[in-house]
Amino acid sequence: MTDWGPGPSAEQMQVIQQLTPEAVHAFLTSEGWRPQVDEREVDLWTLTDGGDEFEVLVPTDRRIRDFPLRMYQVLRTLAAVQDRPLSTVLSDLTNTGSDRMIFRLLPSGPPGTIPIFNGADAVLGVRELVMSAAYASTLDRPLLVQGRRPQRVMNFVRGVRLGSPQTGSWVIAAEVALPEADLDHRSNGGPSFARQVSLQMHRGVRATFTAAGEALREDSIEPFRRRARDGVSANVCEALAGLGRDDTPFEVRFAWAQRLPARVGAARFRFDPRVIRTIRSAGEELRNALPDGRVEITGPVTRLSREPGAAGAATIAGVVQTRYGEAVQHVKVRLTPPQNQAAIEAYRNHRHLRIVGEARQGKVEFVQEVEVVQAGNAEGHDL
Repeated sequence: MTDWGPGPSAEQMQVIQQLTPEAVHAFLTSEGWRPQVDEREVDLWTLTDGGDEFEVLVPTDRRIRDFPLRMYQVLRTLAAVQDRPLSTVLSDLTNTGSDRMIFRLLPSGPPGTIPIFNGADAVLGVRELVMSAAYASTLDRPLLVQGRRPQRVMNFVRGVRLGSPQTGSWVIAAEVALPEADLDHRSNGGPSFARQVSLQMHRGVRATFTAAGEALREDSIEPFRRRARDGVSANVCEALAGLGRDDTPFEVRFAWAQRLPARVGAARFRFDPRVIRTIRSAGEELRNALPDGRVEITGPVTRLSREPGAAGAATIAGVVQTRYGEAVQHVKVRLTPPQNQAAIEAYRNHRHLRIVGEARQGKVEFVQEVEVVQAGNAEGHDL
């Protein structure tokens, strides 16, 4: 797809002239292309996509007379293969200092437009993806359900820029600016927080996409829980489901800063209606249900009640630890008389309750340990 008419203008050719073969090579690698033949003036790169195979000849010497024209042909091929405007391909190649996450929605209707509720949910989904990735980057263990985000996370997200919709399909982009120390390779302590957030977002999207495929094959929600350490969470599932409101297909693509390319495998993920529905269901299950097995819950008691066959029940708003990781949830547990007395004490004295038990079919039925602890011992999570 080209949005430059029959050919590039003189001004556009000047921009193409500034492209470097190294930048194009890095971009092709991130998009799954592989080098095949290294000639004196051109390199052959190929891409296998399903049953189709594509190839481009990338000029390697900027001094040759027709370098801009040859590079223009590369851009035309990439635009056609990715079915997007040529100007957006060039934008990726000239993006030197920011990681860009591009979200392309594929609704029915006139090109470049989208139903208003779908557009609003898409923007909210992008914001939630960035926020959940930023929060996950501050943690040293997986959190299946995130609670309120700390101020540091909110301050970072406020600095992320959202690009305006582009021509073609309905496309928006989130841009994470990288610090100069990263771009000049002067950072001695590993990647900056900004690059960590970009990488975490990629991990979360990739893991959720993979889990959806596994869940469809296994007819089970377990693949999402198993991939919690890879970046899956209820928040990521809900964000992606928002992007796919009404099961509208969409594509997520990562374009890394050209001065600091990332070698992380696939850079593009396409979500069809079946995958979107699976992710939506997984998000609801992760947020509301407990997996079978040992569970530990620590937090304030928000409600006390009586249950048939038990001395009482307590609802705890706290950090839930299972074999898959942690989640911030409201959980109702049935208690024996001594356990219920401990819950009453915690409620009256504004202290936290820690319980250890066994979950079966989403409920904590067998409470083995109950302890009243000081508020603030819930692993530092905001509830």
